[in-house]
Order: sequence, then C-alpha cells, then structure tokens
Amino acid sequence: MSCARMGRQGSLWRHLRFAMAGALLFAFAPDRAMAQNEGVAFLNMPPGARAIGQGDATVADTLLGTEAMWWNPALLARLPKREIAVHNTQSLAFDANTIALAVPSKVLGTLAVSGTIVDFGSVPQTGPDPESPSGGTLGVYNYILAASYASPMGKRFNAGVTYKFIMLRNPCSGYCGPTWTDRKASTSAVDLGVQYLTPTKLPVSLGLAIRNIGPDMQVKDAAQADPLPRLVQVGARVQVPLAALERNNASLELATDFFSTNSMGEAVVGAGVTLGYRQIAFLQGGYKTGSDLTAGPSIGVGFRSGGFGLDIARRFDSFSRDLSSPPTYVMLRARF
Repeated sequence: MSCARMGRQGSLWRHLRFAMAGALLFAFAPDRAMAQNEGVAFLNMPPGARAIGQGDATVADTLLGTEAMWWNPALLARLPKREIAVHNTQSLAFDANTIALAVPSKVLGTLAVSGTIVDFGSVPQTGPDPESPSGGTLGVYNYILAASYASPMGKRFNAGVTYKFIMLRNPCSGYCGPTWTDRKASTSAVDLGVQYLTPTKLPVSLGLAIRNIGPDMQVKDAAQADPLPRLVQVGARVQVPLAALERNNASLELATDFFSTNSMGEAVVGAGVTLGYRQIAFLQGGYKTGSDLTAGPSIGVGFRSGGFGLDIARRFDSFSRDLSSPPTYVMLRARF
C-alpha cells in the first residue's frame, strides 16, 4: 500500500472518529428536540472475539467464557474454572477495552464482574482567540460496570442475569468555551438469559437472551433521553457428528441466531461455523444480515494451551470494508 493511500485512509479514519464524537456530543446539546440513541449505540456492538468470528450467532455457545456476560449470561452457569480475560475492540466508531473476571462454584453458581471503557475519540475546539491554536479538545467516553450471576437448574437448563451501570461523559481538556462544564449521563440495564441442552443423540444447545432492559439514558430531561437498544436474541447450536472428524480429533459446530431490537427496524439473522482441532485450535466464519455496523461476513481464529486462550476476529461490514479498515476484536484469557 502506498504512503499516499495510507495517509488518505488515516485522514478518513480521523474524520470518521470526529463525526462519531460530534454525533455523541450532540446528545448533550441543550436544544436537542428529539430523543436519539447516540449515547448508548455501542450496546448494539458488544465485545467478544469468539462471538464476532461466528457472525454473532453465539447465544447458545457454552465456550464463550466471560464474553457471555454481554451475549447470554446463562452460558456462564457451567464454567469449569475461574477466568480472567481482557477484551479489546478497535473499529471506525470507537475503541473499547474490557477486563472481566468470572468465579464459578458448584454450590452457588457463577459470579462474574467486568469494567469497560469505550473511547469515541475527541473533537478539537476553537480557542478564545479564533486566530490562536489554544483551543481544547472534547472527549466522548462510555464507562460500563457489569455484574453477572448464572446457575444451572438440573442437568440441562441454565439461567443467568447481568446488571450493567452505563455512563456517558464528554470531558474537556483545555479551553472549550467560557461556560463549558464537563457533562455526563447515566442509566442502568439488565440482561436475562436461558440455555437448554436437548436430550438428543445430536448435541444441540438452545439459547435465549433479552438484553438492555432498563430506563432511557436521560441527558437533560425526559424529552432528551436516549432509549436503550432493547434486543431479543434466540438461537441454536449443533455439533455435527461426523466420523471423519472424530478420527482426526476435530469438531464442527454450526449456529444460527435471530435478532429483534427496537433500534434495527428489520429482521436480522446471524449464522456461524466453528471448526476445531484437538480443542486447541479453532477456525471460525460467520455472516450477519442487516444494514448497520454489525452486518456482513466475519472470520476468527482461536488458540488454547493449558489454561490460556487467545481469540482474534474481524468483521467486514460494508462501511469499514470500503475503507480497508475492518473492526478487529482480540480476547486474551487465563483459567485457573
């Protein structure tokens, strides 16, 4: 790639980040007349490299680990060991970093906690003297603290719940106007999930999750509140019993999920395939329909060694694909 092309793409990246940050700052504008969901739009794009690699078809995937906090908390119920994980997302819209810890108990179930920082970039401001470059910058951040609890109910049924505290802030660094003060808004949300393991020869897992149940994020008053993107996701996952795979210590899993949310306005389907070898290496591919930033094909790879794991995934949505900058997701975890 030529230096000139790289420079153009870098400039586009910065302008897109500025545009996203500007849209979020508009959520704080005192004269905003109608409710939008700019302040909570990131809830439509939860973290998790393993989930992204299979086209978001993950509501019944028992191997998610701490990723399950944001997809279906019931999947934490039978976590075999304690897990600590770091999740990173880099996209045109934002950068996000999450640290999560899950502690299972055969008697009490699984408890998990996490903290996430989402950085939408910053917007340069004009200084007190228009001819002076002494203006500050306005940043746009989301902070999410989450706690999950999940427990098995019998041999085949699991249930879980996640509580999330969500804050939006746009602090100023430097001069941002004579009357500017750092502004923030917050709300809480609950996710509910269940999973059922069918008593059939063909290993099938069914999952259902209802996410982001809670009050709107109120920026100034009720008329300017951002509604949460409430979402229902239901799906199935099956392990294909092929003799050729078993002879080579390989596995093949297929998954399909259906999505319905108040922010999409359309029916969305995600489908994914996961090919594993000796439970050490995994290759994933997926596709999600729709017209938002989570739609399009995706690929992922995963590695396991002892108690350590690494997952990397990319999503090739039409928006970022045209700019040769597909979102990248990375997960690094340890079980002990």
